[in-house]
Amino acid sequence: MMEDSEITPLLRGGIRTPTTGITKVYRRRWYILFIFSMLALVQTMVWNTWGPIADTAGAVYGWTQSDFAMLNIWGSVTYVTSMFFYSWLMESKGLRVAMLVSGVWLFLGTAIRCIPVPLENTIWVMHVGQIGIGLSGPVVMAASPAVSAAWFPPHQRTTATAVGAIAPIVGVAMSFLIGPQLVHNVDTRNASTVSPLNESIQSNSHFGISPEQKHKHMLEINRLMYLEFAISGVFFFASILYFPKRPPLPPSLSASRQRQDFFAGFKALCMNKQFMGLALAYAIFTGVYIGWTTELTLILNSIGVDQDSAGWMGFSASVAGFLGGLMFGRLVDLTGGKIMKLVLLSLTVASLGIRVWIVLICGKYIPFNTGYAWMNWAMLGSAVLIIPLLLMYKDHYNRLEIDVASSPE
Repeated sequence: MMEDSEITPLLRGGIRTPTTGITKVYRRRWYILFIFSMLALVQTMVWNTWGPIADTAGAVYGWTQSDFAMLNIWGSVTYVTSMFFYSWLMESKGLRVAMLVSGVWLFLGTAIRCIPVPLENTIWVMHVGQIGIGLSGPVVMAASPAVSAAWFPPHQRTTATAVGAIAPIVGVAMSFLIGPQLVHNVDTRNASTVSPLNESIQSNSHFGISPEQKHKHMLEINRLMYLEFAISGVFFFASILYFPKRPPLPPSLSASRQRQDFFAGFKALCMNKQFMGLALAYAIFTGVYIGWTTELTLILNSIGVDQDSAGWMGFSASVAGFLGGLMFGRLVDLTGGKIMKLVLLSLTVASLGIRVWIVLICGKYIPFNTGYAWMNWAMLGSAVLIIPLLLMYKDHYNRLEIDVASSPE
């Protein structure tokens, strides 16, 4: 399909609809998708700041495993407590307002983490910052279907949704790459054999870190905070400059239809067994995996894998998820959504095999770290639980069926 200009309709010269007249596809849709995806990427990147540098941050600040777990858990807590508000906000005020509110929280959260405070108070500032970053998550992590439906034609919707949905995965990958590159691992050549992340450790002296090392690594962490704040600011202000709630004309017939009242729609969804089963499958699979990923450095630390190596492992896994999401999303688009269920089941079975392998590697057949072995088993169990949910799901694509039916032969 050629996109000669934004003056003339681009879908077969324009399709007349009884609701809006002419449908039209705009080139600027790629800019909208880019800004949305970058905010999603940055949000997960800054949220997962501490996991990839846990060894160094633990030695510098004297933080324990529980401290890192609490810093990461704010993402989940804020998501659960604010997702209904953001859902209502997107439906009633549109994408622009929801994106700006999300961007404000991201900007403030990363800014708060840059505030200089005494060393003993750093943990509390970081908690407040992580709460702000977490409050920016629901929109950028879940609104990619809304963006694709509002801006993209039927044959590009799954691809656009896939790009927006895998952007958070890329953000996690970037956290594993950028963090260990800017914040170097603690030099343990003259240290004791006790890990700095052991729950019983309460001071840096147990790890043998010198004051010079401590100051050096603290400067590295500060630079990482400043960099993440700057990146967040760039894309937040880009969304302020241009991110409309919708295009002037809809890209498809289904995009022009009147949306159902939010509360009536929410009630209908809760009564829809097909939707609830699919949502539960997504929540189990993604929620457990995200939680496991944020603790990857701590999990692998117990089997002798250092911070840098764990970072590269997390980066590689996230990049594989990114490329797979793009490839399979485009494949589903090209087949008109007919193989969606097959793709989901195939990927789930493949993931199950990989998770079995990870559990056996980390556990050496017998759990050796009671603090984190359960997370490997939880990740494995999440893949097992969603298989029957996917098997019970019946494929039905309302938007695609409307648009296909309205298209001239």
